[in-house]
Amino acid sequence: MTEPVAGGKIQETQIGRYRSTRGLDYQSVPWRLWEKSKKLFWDPADIDFSQDAIDWQTMSPRQRTRVALSARGFMVGEEAVTLDIVPLLRCMSELGRLEDTMYLSMFAMEEAKHTEMFRRWFDAVAMDPAELDDLVREQQTALGQYRNGIFDGVLTEVMRRLDTDRSPQAILDATIIYNQLVEGVAAIAGYRRWDETFRFLGKLPGLAAGIKLTQRDERRHIAYGTYLGRRIIAENPELWPWVERRWEELTASFSGAYGAAEAEARAAAGFDDEYQRELAKRRLEALAVARTMNATEVDASAVEAFEPEELQHVV
Repeated sequence: MTEPVAGGKIQETQIGRYRSTRGLDYQSVPWRLWEKSKKLFWDPADIDFSQDAIDWQTMSPRQRTRVALSARGFMVGEEAVTLDIVPLLRCMSELGRLEDTMYLSMFAMEEAKHTEMFRRWFDAVAMDPAELDDLVREQQTALGQYRNGIFDGVLTEVMRRLDTDRSPQAILDATIIYNQLVEGVAAIAGYRRWDETFRFLGKLPGLAAGIKLTQRDERRHIAYGTYLGRRIIAENPELWPWVERRWEELTASFSGAYGAAEAEARAAAGFDDEYQRELAKRRLEALAVARTMNATEVDASAVEAFEPEELQHVV
């Protein structure tokens, strides 16, 4: 008779694969971010959207459309990054970086929570975001070649490449697009639009609270991406010229080099190219710091040193 497996018996076959038996690096940046995420946990189901449902009925059709389009855009974006963060988590696991893997597991859950938060808000105000699909297509057509197309294009491409290419440049490309472009430029520009919307309307307190909690999470996400980017650059300084070329390519749509019709379409879609250009400049400068650092100095930095200045007020 086969002896039953008893509690405490070691079942792994590759003992050297496991890091926790030899200790965890409690001072590492990913671990410190993991600790913050645990302490600042929140549940979208706990947000009260009842006042939002009342406010929704008092808003004009134009106000509803503007808010709903923004919420839909963020919800789709959060879903996209939820799906696309997985290869980076798997990559860190394959590289034996346990603390990074642990934090990225929390990171992925937080992106999923953001998706849930926006969907719960739509349900609470009885608005079907699918009704906006035709309007979104019209906006995309009007933007033409200047449509960003990040979520269903370059983001997915570079993230999934990590399943077969775990080189420093491939990881750097992934974090530049995910953490710096999507979160550090597009999302932060979107948060500013949300702030302006809430100040103007004086309504929708539940959605405002949910977005504030989302910003608090994204502050950590961008910090991790900046940490990871700086560490790779410090270890591989020869990659910096490529970083500058890649960033110029990725942010070309913010240049303002388009005609009146395209400019009008971008303004109607909520793009503020001047602000996005400033954000893009700041994100590149945040990575450039690593050119005068080594990996040990990057690892020893305070978490706050990686956080974007635009979100440091969110607590």
